[in-house]
Formats: sequence, structure tokens, C-alpha cells
Amino acid sequence: MIWRPNYEAQACVGWIAAAAAGLAVNAMSSLPPEPFYFMAGISGLMASARLPAAIRLATRHRGLTGSALNFTELADVAKMVQGKADQLWLGDGFDWENKHAQRAFELTKRDWSELQKGSADMGVKWLHGLETNESQIFQPMKHVEGHTLITGTTGSGKTRLFDLLITQRILTNEETIIVIDPKGDKELKENMRRACEFMGEPDRFIAFHPGFPEESIRLDPMANFSRPTELASRIAALIGTSSGGEVFKDFGQMALNNIIQGLLLVDSRPSLVRLRRYLEGGTEGLVIQAVQKYIEKNIPELIEPHAEAMSKVANANGRNKKAIAALRFYREVVQIKKPNSDLEGLLTMFEHDKAHFSKMIASLLPLMNMLTSGDIGPMLSPDRTDQDDIRPIYDTRKIIEKRKVAYIGLDSLTDSMVGSAIGSMVLADLAAVAGDRYNYGEDLKPVNIFVDECAEVINDPLIQILNKGRGAKLRLFVATQTIADFSARLGNKDKAMQVLGNINNSISLRVIDSETQEYITNNLPMTRIKYVMRTQGMSSHGEDPALFGGNHGERLMEEEAPLIAPQLLGMLPNLEYLAKISGGRIVKGRLPILVENKKAAA
Repeated sequence: MIWRPNYEAQACVGWIAAAAAGLAVNAMSSLPPEPFYFMAGISGLMASARLPAAIRLATRHRGLTGSALNFTELADVAKMVQGKADQLWLGDGFDWENKHAQRAFELTKRDWSELQKGSADMGVKWLHGLETNESQIFQPMKHVEGHTLITGTTGSGKTRLFDLLITQRILTNEETIIVIDPKGDKELKENMRRACEFMGEPDRFIAFHPGFPEESIRLDPMANFSRPTELASRIAALIGTSSGGEVFKDFGQMALNNIIQGLLLVDSRPSLVRLRRYLEGGTEGLVIQAVQKYIEKNIPELIEPHAEAMSKVANANGRNKKAIAALRFYREVVQIKKPNSDLEGLLTMFEHDKAHFSKMIASLLPLMNMLTSGDIGPMLSPDRTDQDDIRPIYDTRKIIEKRKVAYIGLDSLTDSMVGSAIGSMVLADLAAVAGDRYNYGEDLKPVNIFVDECAEVINDPLIQILNKGRGAKLRLFVATQTIADFSARLGNKDKAMQVLGNINNSISLRVIDSETQEYITNNLPMTRIKYVMRTQGMSSHGEDPALFGGNHGERLMEEEAPLIAPQLLGMLPNLEYLAKISGGRIVKGRLPILVENKKAAA
């Protein structure tokens, strides 16, 4: 009963008053002093016996009223993690056990509004005050390889938790860090930059942000793939199916794949700008180059005997007539000798009715236009021959190989559709790199990937990374507000559960959504809660008063209950969390705020 009156303190005061009264009477009277000294000594002993319990209860009462925010600087974090590169610091806290569940149960039965008086902070501070013995919370990095889910409503502290985790991994000076931030949090970005400068390696930090193209790197999301079809699927996955259905999406994927295969035949790097150019302007030029290049590479012996026919192709008037002549030459001569299905797909698309083709890719063109227009075009489709653009070019493989600290802001508040598309393509590129690392990598260094507002960018490649990324030494930290965000993005709840089933650790800040609360608490073990059941009754038999009886009783009962009530997750103050880490350890913790100057922040 931690929120009861402090009877022990009252007893201490009473015994001390008795000792003081005895000594005062002795001083004012001429009676023998021995009895008064004896009385004062006995009273002092009784006060001393009561004092420890009074102090314990007073400490608990003080803890229930909460504690001030904790601020920390880079130097403090560096000291905290020094010699602990194999561990992750999660702030201060304690292991949540049965006794804390019992205390929370007792407190919620009473009026605890007094604990909130005078507090302007959100949430109930008494929840963390159920334990007075805090310690530093550390999690082995080996356990982090099982990925981590971070849930929390707006303003609960998800980004500040990212600050703390990212900074620690930068200070290890060994690992690649990739942060995908749809919001574009300036403080998070600056904290990453300062951490790199603190380590004496400012060049490790790179940033991509559509809102600041002059300060941004150029990022090629189509640089890495195992099979060309991956690139087509990567873009087609961004096409919405609400207006046109799966047929339009599949046709768009086929058109993209045919163009990509043609670009590879002519040794040209696929890019978003090139794909848009051939989708809108037609594939005549690509058909001519592809046929010619294919002959030169694979069947050069045809060049001399059919020089006259090839000359007719080259001398045809207009690109369209040249492409038709090239197509005929392939069908009549090349296909008989050495057919190629990739080239034939491009030729078939060239023959397709132009009007029908335009209708079928109507949902694809707006997407390509958004990803290639204005400043975003050169940023996502870098021209490696442009000597005037001095911005460095990166892709996820190069970021990992160079051990960079990469901040990828998506500027989703300005344009959520483009931001979501960029994030999804970066994750798809990362999945391709993860596959290569898994298949061919040796002595791999860990890669830490942080995805804020994950529901805005989640896709099948991210699910594959969660499922198989551990073998490629990828550690994912994904943050979302609710589980329903995953369901809405992926289309159904089963798909969302597939995501969550691949995540071993969870850190829950304040969560308002009841479904998310239940998901978090249902994954915790049950416990037994004790309570007192009181009974009373009376009975009478006939009119004889002697036969009147009554009874009163108390029983100590026990029942099964959640380790923490789901509703309490909605009452957590900012920067406080409940975590399930390291295969079942339940932790109640609070986070420090990483600032440049503690005194100024306080």
C-alpha cells in the first residue's frame, strides 16, 4: 500500500515528541533525572525503530510525484558507452516485475488525482515511481540483431529515442548507419552531424533531403539489383491499384521491364529519367540501338553477309521507320540464328498499339513525372558525366562500403506521395544489397537502419529485410504510431502481423490506440494479483431474537492479470517507455534528452 498515510512517520514524530517532553520536564523540575532519561532513551529507540520504514515510504511517495527531465550531452553519452560498444544504453529504469504490477493495481483502486496536482506534464508520473531503485539499462547488441519495434503517439519521444540510439552507434566508430526520416527532423539531423564531428570524422556524415537540394547528396535508388526484373518491380510497387486495379500495375511493370532490359542490352545504366523518356517519347531509338548492339555482341558473323540489309535499316527515313526496319531484320534474320527473349519483349512493346499503350500506363506516368521533375530529377537520377554538378553520388551499397552515417530525409510533410515513393525505393535498393551480403559477404560489419514513421514507406522489400536481414548483419529499428498504420499501408492485418512477427524487441512509449496497447501487453507474460475480498451477512430464524446471527469475513484472493494493464500505456509521460528486450526481459525506463548544452536546455 504505497500511497497510504505515512503512519510510521507519525509514530516517529510522536516518540521524538515524547523524548523531548521528558527532557523538558526534567529541565524544569527538581525531580530525580534518571526516570526522565530512561523515558527519553526508550522513546528515542522507538523512533529509531520506526524511522527506516518512514524513510522508505516517504521516498516512495516522493518518487510517485515524478522526477525532472534528464538532459545529456554528447560527452556524457561517450562516457556512458565507453568500453561498452557491444551494448546499447536505453536510459534509466528498472525491471518490471510482479511487485510493480501489484503496486500499480493497488494505486489504481484509489484516488491518485492528488499525485497529479500542480503537474502540467502529460501522463502519470507515478508509474515510474513505483520503484525507487533505478539503474542504467543496457541491452546486448547481439540481442538487437533481432530488430526492434518502437511504438508511440505523436510527441511521446520516438525521435528523441532515435537520437540516443543513433548517437551511441556513431560513437562506436565502426558501424554504418542509415536513417530514413519521413518528417525531416532538423534536430535529429544536427545531432547526427555533431556526433560525427565529435569523433573527428565530419566527412562520415552525408544527408539527402528533397527540400535542400543544394546541400544534399545525389542518391541513386536503382543502382543495385540481382536481376533486372527487380528494378521494374521496385517502381511498379509504388503504383496505386485503387483506380485501375492490378491489371494496370502489371502492365506498367511489364513496360518498365522491357525498357530496362533494352537499356542493359545497350550497356546503359537504368535510371528514372531514362525510363520516363522512353515511356513518354517512345522506344524507337532504344529498339534501333538494342538490335544493333545485340548483333555486334552475340552474332557478329551476320554483319558482313547482311551488310546491305543493315544499311537499309540505317538509311531509313525517320526513327520510326528505322525501328520498323530493325524489327523486321531481327525477325527475318537474327531470330532464326539466335533469339533473345529480352529483346523480343522490347520489340513486342514497340509494336503495341500506341493509344492502348498510353491508356495502360496512365497510372505509371504521373509517378515517373513526380520522381523526375524539378530538383528531384538530378537527385534521384544522377548524371555521372555532368562535370558541373559536384554533389557526390551514393547508393546504399556505397554508403555501407564507405561506412557512412547517412541521413535520408523524405520531406513527406511537403509531398507525402513523393516522400513515400523515395523511401520505398531506398528500402528496395537496400534489400538488394542485403541479398548480396547474405549470399557472398564475408567478415561483415553491422549496418544499423533506423526507419521513423515506418508505415509511410513499408513495402515487401522491408519485410524481406526484417525476415532475412539478420544473416546480412542488418539491424533494424522501426518506429510507428500504431499497429493499424501498418495494416492501412499494407492492405490487410495479416500482412501487418507478418511484419511484427519478424521483430524480437519492442519499446513502447505512450500509446493511445487500444489495439496497439493490447498488442504490446498481450506479448508480455501474465502474473498473479492479490486482493482482499470482504464478506458480511446476517440471518434470523423465526421471531426468536436469540436465533438472530451475523458474520463478517476477509479473504486474501488471487487472480491472473496482465503484467501491466493496457490502459496504462496510454498514460505514460513523454520519454518514458515499457520495453520487452533480450528475449523476455521487461523494462520500465525513461530516456534522457540529447542536447548540445545541458545548462541552456535546463
